[in-house]
Amino acid sequence: MPASKSYPVESLSFKPQDPEKTYYSPTNNSPPPPYTNGDGPVDLDPPIEEEEERGIWGSQWEFLLSCIGLSVGIGNVWRFPYLAYDNGGGAFLIPYIIMLVLVGKPMYYMELALGQYGGEAPLTVWSCVPIAKGVGVAMVIVSFIVAIYYNVIMSYTLYYMWASMQKVLPWQTCTNAWNSRFCYVRGETNLSYFEELNRTEEFNGTIKLTTSPEEYWTNKVLGLNEIVDGVISHTYNISDLGGIKWDIVLNLLLSWIIVFICLMKGIKSSGKVVYFTATFPYVVLIILLIRGAILEGAKEGIWYFIYPDIKRLRDINVWRNALGQMFFSLSVGWGCLIMFASYNKFRHNCYRDAMVVSSLDTITSVIAGFVVFSVLGEMARELGTDVSQVVKGGPGLAFIAYPEAVGFLPVPQLWSVIFFFMLYTLGLDSEFALLECVMSSLTDQFPPLRRNKFYFTLGFCIFCFLVALPSTTHGGQYVWGLMDKYGGDFAVLLIAFFEIIALMWIYGFRNFSQDIYAMLGHKPGIYWIVTWVAIAPILIILVFIAAMFFYKPLILEADVYYPPWSDGVGWLLALLSMIQIPLWAIIMTLLQKGDTLLDKIKMACTKNDHFDHRLRKHEHDTDAVAMVPTTKMTPGYDNPSIKF
Repeated sequence: MPASKSYPVESLSFKPQDPEKTYYSPTNNSPPPPYTNGDGPVDLDPPIEEEEERGIWGSQWEFLLSCIGLSVGIGNVWRFPYLAYDNGGGAFLIPYIIMLVLVGKPMYYMELALGQYGGEAPLTVWSCVPIAKGVGVAMVIVSFIVAIYYNVIMSYTLYYMWASMQKVLPWQTCTNAWNSRFCYVRGETNLSYFEELNRTEEFNGTIKLTTSPEEYWTNKVLGLNEIVDGVISHTYNISDLGGIKWDIVLNLLLSWIIVFICLMKGIKSSGKVVYFTATFPYVVLIILLIRGAILEGAKEGIWYFIYPDIKRLRDINVWRNALGQMFFSLSVGWGCLIMFASYNKFRHNCYRDAMVVSSLDTITSVIAGFVVFSVLGEMARELGTDVSQVVKGGPGLAFIAYPEAVGFLPVPQLWSVIFFFMLYTLGLDSEFALLECVMSSLTDQFPPLRRNKFYFTLGFCIFCFLVALPSTTHGGQYVWGLMDKYGGDFAVLLIAFFEIIALMWIYGFRNFSQDIYAMLGHKPGIYWIVTWVAIAPILIILVFIAAMFFYKPLILEADVYYPPWSDGVGWLLALLSMIQIPLWAIIMTLLQKGDTLLDKIKMACTKNDHFDHRLRKHEHDTDAVAMVPTTKMTPGYDNPSIKF
């Protein structure tokens, strides 16, 4: 076997004006860039045969738009505005931006760099730190759980979109079969009748009025209550899910068909779809922002959204919610970013994309807040009440408050269709990423699946559709509420913590910096090193501990609690992903060669040659080696506190 060649660091990087290509002119006195034949122009980063077989983005725009589509989702419309006003208004932006700068941006860049250098999805990219393979397994499980219920929520947006195509919006009246006798329409119903009725001996103050949009969402769309002659005859819950709601099933089926069509050829098909799905929501948001800004009550609504209550910064829950929203919005810790970046060219400028997307995500969240609260402000003006009285948190903001608010606009059917179609396109990009993360991980682990991508995608979509059916029952909101709380909340924080510890403290930040240098031609600065090594992991684990300390059992509404046994099921769901980290650490350690357990642990903490496979192949010389030869590596390279 010939001796391995060692190349100078400079030959592994270059700084062309275009990150994708560089050009060489024979008239130039300077030497040609590495590995050109001097005839230029030459693409120094051509896709190799293996990358063509696996798939590669058609252009850098496809990757950028896919990342934007993933990070900018439905949660930006309902979750961020609600959390902002519920946690001090404009004051919430302070901890959010701090968390974005100290945790969000560093982790976003870290995941893109890891995926691009390794060229594989989360399940197999951990050849850099074999002992951390469980982090990748946990990411895949979390993405799978979220992909299941996320499409159910998307089916609701389709449901509302079809319902909006009527002469009278169905949630604007109380004369329907699903309405109770205590339903009322804001601004139209005379409430004095209910006040007198509530004082009678029969009711004695027990009447609870509900708005027409709330009853449409609860009784018609979800089907939580059965109404007979205006009286609730039966209420479904997680112990009594009831039958399947076929209208929701049909919308869910349609949504899965759309997802399959867009993903049947992997990124080759989804990369084309994002040109529309990632840009259309911005067109709608701008239209809605302009329309909302000229409403009379817009000023009061926006002021309510951004008014800073500085005293709330002393509340640990505000900081915990800020970090939670940052993870939820940017999608770090889910594995999707690693998967997307793995389809990049080896020397693609992922640093630029990380900065653009992480900043654009925050800007979009604020714009969405302006859009929602400008309309809610107008609604509050029409009703002569405070904005706090018309706002619903969580999904209610999208499916109760905003549908009611559009009723106060001219041609409400048009605005309703536009709004819910925008919500669907926002969710579609995120669903692409979640599903592709799982499928790419499986095809990387089991390459034969890649040759049957069409049938594999079809089978997987059918399987996901069937698994989601319990969420389409009358008590389905309890099911996906459980999956949302436990399947993708606590687990993601723990996954992100061990992800950054594995890369920066076991693999080593110096090794990781060298990998980035090999791709981009520059090393990360002190800001990135400090946040990766110390600040980000400390903040993440502190927030995780705070989340455990302030933990409360899940509730559906203020007076509707989940039973204790379902809380246990939720923790089992969370453990399904979290347990993978120590489990696979043990498995990967035992699989290593070594005479003693300590030797096996050392090997499990040391990268294998496979991790540098893209670097070697893009050097156009099979004898090229990594920056730091694996034979000379020690665990935690240049991190003495981790060396054995």
